[in-house]
Amino acid sequence: MAPSLDQQLFFLLNADRGRPWADTLWAVFSSLDFWLPLLVVAGLLLVWRGGFRGRAMLACLLLSIGIMEGGMINPLKKIISKQRPYHVLSEARVVKLEETTPRWLAAIRPPVIRAGNPAEAPAIGKSLPSGHTSNMFCFATVLTVFYRWRGALFFIPATLVALSRVATGSHWPSDILLSAVGSIVVTLILLALYDRLWRALVPRLVPALAAHHPRLIAPA
Repeated sequence: MAPSLDQQLFFLLNADRGRPWADTLWAVFSSLDFWLPLLVVAGLLLVWRGGFRGRAMLACLLLSIGIMEGGMINPLKKIISKQRPYHVLSEARVVKLEETTPRWLAAIRPPVIRAGNPAEAPAIGKSLPSGHTSNMFCFATVLTVFYRWRGALFFIPATLVALSRVATGSHWPSDILLSAVGSIVVTLILLALYDRLWRALVPRLVPALAAHHPRLIAPA
């Protein structure tokens, strides 16, 4: 039986091309724990120097990711129960960074690569939606709404993270496409809701704050 389009696109990114540096690069993009210290520092800087807009953006981002993780991503993984590529295809390659201390050392070491093993497939699959993709596109959408074209630049690393999830064997191409679109739509709905709640509640609860910031998300 001919492979599906999803499988063809998967192997296009997941194939071994004899370039260990490329596998390492994809694994770096795919490992959010590798970037966690930088994200924490960036968040603290926003709280300290970002002003109202920076703090509002950070609050909206954290709230949106929390709502999506608990209300969309985790429940849908159980409902859809789609197996990951390495639980379906023995030809799939699972690419991960080596466990190192400190974590940055993994970027200069060869990645750990193993073959897929359908025999290890769990009873409940967790391939769709992709949490990494959903969270990164949520991040990019929030940044775009608050910082316009400058924030939209974050769609570039968000896309690289999404592609890395395919290149490292964790997700199908259709997973990241559906996750990205769904994340953008849900995030925009949530942001509109936050702004509406701000205009309805803050003037009554904290009128001094509302006088300086009548909108949570200021118009361009």
